[in-house]
Amino acid sequence: MSATFSSRTRLRLVRAVLAGLVVATGVGLGAFNAWWVALFIGIPLVFLGVAISPRASRVSELPEFRRGVTRDAPQIEVGALTRSSLGSDDLQPTMVTATINPPNDTAYEARWITSMTKGHFQALTSSPFTTLPPDQLPPRDQADTPEFDDHPGRWAVIYPAVTFVTACALLFGVADNWTISVPSLQSSGSVVNAPADDAEVTLAARHQRLLDEIVEYLGPGAPRNVLRLSYNLDSSSDQAIVFDPTNGRATNINVWDGGSNASAMPTMDRADKTFDAATINPGSLGDIAGSMSAEVSPIVPDAELNGFEIQRPAPNEPVVLTGSFDPADTFIHDVEIEARTDGTVAEFFDPADFDAAFGVARDALGVADLPPDAPVLDEFVIRGIADNTPIISASSIQSSGGVLFRYTTPTRSGQIVVAPGTFPDVSGNTGRYRPDGFAFDAVSPQVFDRVRDDAMKRGSIPEYDRGAVAIEVSDPPFTDEPPLAIRVEMARVDASKGMYTLDGQFIKAGHY
Repeated sequence: MSATFSSRTRLRLVRAVLAGLVVATGVGLGAFNAWWVALFIGIPLVFLGVAISPRASRVSELPEFRRGVTRDAPQIEVGALTRSSLGSDDLQPTMVTATINPPNDTAYEARWITSMTKGHFQALTSSPFTTLPPDQLPPRDQADTPEFDDHPGRWAVIYPAVTFVTACALLFGVADNWTISVPSLQSSGSVVNAPADDAEVTLAARHQRLLDEIVEYLGPGAPRNVLRLSYNLDSSSDQAIVFDPTNGRATNINVWDGGSNASAMPTMDRADKTFDAATINPGSLGDIAGSMSAEVSPIVPDAELNGFEIQRPAPNEPVVLTGSFDPADTFIHDVEIEARTDGTVAEFFDPADFDAAFGVARDALGVADLPPDAPVLDEFVIRGIADNTPIISASSIQSSGGVLFRYTTPTRSGQIVVAPGTFPDVSGNTGRYRPDGFAFDAVSPQVFDRVRDDAMKRGSIPEYDRGAVAIEVSDPPFTDEPPLAIRVEMARVDASKGMYTLDGQFIKAGHY
């Protein structure tokens, strides 16, 4: 009987915990959301939790009397039955006094209280001989005589206490936010005006809205000829530029909260820069925006996504999604980061972290199929992204910052550019040239750090300007200079300008 009691108790404790969870969920959703959430979700959940919570009664903790039906069921002879008369329910607490005859064992007298139906009570009063299931046999040695007022005992308090504690634990100790968002029940205006943090909802809804307007103005085939899609997340304004393959012109479609318009416009782009906007899954845009934010936040913690654009950067190149971020109070230029339609996001790195910059540079050499130990480099430039970073030489990274190589091999020459948040851009021309440059392995981030430390000391540069660095390795323009040198400038301070050997030894002040 103890095993049956324990199993029943465990089941009712599980019900008490589940009831607490359901009640807490109903209260949390009802208290922190709109009235209709409380009415249609919160209140029903509270009632459901109360309904499934166990309630201790006079028979709730008593095993129900049943006859044994197996071959090994022990026979008993009932000597007395005492049935409670406090209620008229079919199940009543009943004290049974009987002689137990276990198979192949000595008979013994026992007394116990069970939950017995009227049918069983009447049958036993007519015929005292019956059987019991083996798992319901009362113990041979009883320490105490059972009494009717033993049940339900402490469980009358324990079950509701478990429900209450569980509800409080979930409501106040576990759940951080009970607010729910149901975009499908909001108006289109409230969706497009959602904050940038809701990029998953915002971009999906706005992308679909823009596609619908393209079809509305230009027909069902127009989404296949899109040149650019732009989303301004600081407002409700979105833009699509759609190419017309019949005349080489384009249509500019603007959509905002509550309206739209379209106008013809000239364009220098052609069909090789169009893409099929309908093949882009609206639901994936939010995931991509989230990955962009995760890539940017370690370097610019307070940056917020405020723009999103989709286009081919060059004819027949893969489609690129570009996220624009407001850097808030960080003193750097506006932040942009690229991604592919398959969800691949470009690395956003701090070029002033030379370990990170050298890692990006080595990967970019691999993209261009240039071995790092081959002496094919003519120039290697790293420029930081702080606003006061100097321009050490005119190049593709003089505004964005990043990493740049110029190279010459026996068969080709060109450049490699990697700005923070962009994919490597490799360009070049074929031709027969003999390389006379330096290998990437000839320099290291440790040497660049030593050069920067010395430049900061010479220019009295404060530590907070450590990221405002421009540094390059190249051939000097004058024949009386060393064949290769490291040049550096910090924070637009002339006194920091200097020239160094490839192993970091100071040569002279100034660039050249």
